[in-house]
Amino acid sequence: MFTKSVAILGGDRRQIPLGMRLFEAGLSVRLFGLPHENVASPLCISARWQEAVTGAVAVILPLPATQDGKHISMPLIPDGKAPRLDDVLTFLPAGTLLTGGKMDEKLQKQASDRGLLCFDYFTSEELQQKNALPTAEGALMILMEKLPRVMRGAKIAVIGYGRVGQALAQLLVSVGADVTVAARRREVLAKAAGCGCQPILIENNASLLPLAAGYHAICNTVPHCLFDEGFLRVLCRDTLLMELASTPGGIDAKAAQKHNTPVVYALSLPGKYAPVTAGEIIADTVLSKLYEEGVI
Repeated sequence: MFTKSVAILGGDRRQIPLGMRLFEAGLSVRLFGLPHENVASPLCISARWQEAVTGAVAVILPLPATQDGKHISMPLIPDGKAPRLDDVLTFLPAGTLLTGGKMDEKLQKQASDRGLLCFDYFTSEELQQKNALPTAEGALMILMEKLPRVMRGAKIAVIGYGRVGQALAQLLVSVGADVTVAARRREVLAKAAGCGCQPILIENNASLLPLAAGYHAICNTVPHCLFDEGFLRVLCRDTLLMELASTPGGIDAKAAQKHNTPVVYALSLPGKYAPVTAGEIIADTVLSKLYEEGVI
C-alpha cells in the first residue's frame, strides 16, 4: 500500500529506471512528459502535469531541468507541450521538495521564494562519485569507436585526476593503454603513478606541450582553458581531442575552429551510454535527500 507519491516531469531514457527505483522503494510514481509506450507498467503516466504533481511529496525534474530557462526539459514529446517552470512553481504547495539537475540560481531562488524545498541533485557528491564510472566507460566506448587501433598500447593522455579522470585513467590502464596523467598537484600525480600512469605536472599551459605529438588521444576533464591556441597550433593532426569537462571546458573552441582541430565533445555520457544506471543513480541520490529531509 503506497502512502506517498512522487512526480517525475520530463526527461529522457533515464526517467523510467529512475521511476522504477523509486517504486521499488515503496513510493507511488506518476510521470508526465514521456511517450506512453516507454513507461513501465508499475508506473502511472498522467495526461496533465497538474495531475502528476497533485499530492506529490516531491517533484523530480530532469537533468538538465531546463534547456531554455523557461520550460521543463522534455525532449521526448512534441514541442509546445512542456510546462513553464513558473506555472509549476506556482502550482506546487509550500513544503514540496523540488529537485532537478543543473538548476540555476534563478530557478532555485524562485522555488525557495515559493516555500519549496529545493535540491539540485547534480551537485550531490553521491551522484558525482557514482557517475564517474559510467562517464569513464562512455569515454572508452568513444575512443574505441573513433581510434583506428586497439586500446592495448594506445598512447592516451588524461588531463585532470579528479573523479572522472581517475576512473578513466584506471579503466584505460586495465585495457592495456599507455596512459599519461597531467594534473596540478604532486600528491595526485603520485597516486596516478602508483596506478601505472606516467605523470606530468601542470604548472602552466606550456606544461602540456609535450602532449602535442606522439599521442593517439587526449581526454580533458578540467573545466578551465588549458588547450589554447598555442597548443592547438602545434597539436598533431592525428591526435583525437576529447572534451569531458563541463562548460566552459578546457579546450579553446574558437582556436580549435581556427586550426581545424577536430574535438569530440563527450558530455552527459551516463545518460547517453548507460541510461539505466544513470537513472538509478539519480534515484538513489533523490532517495537519500528524501530520507534526510524526513519527507519519507
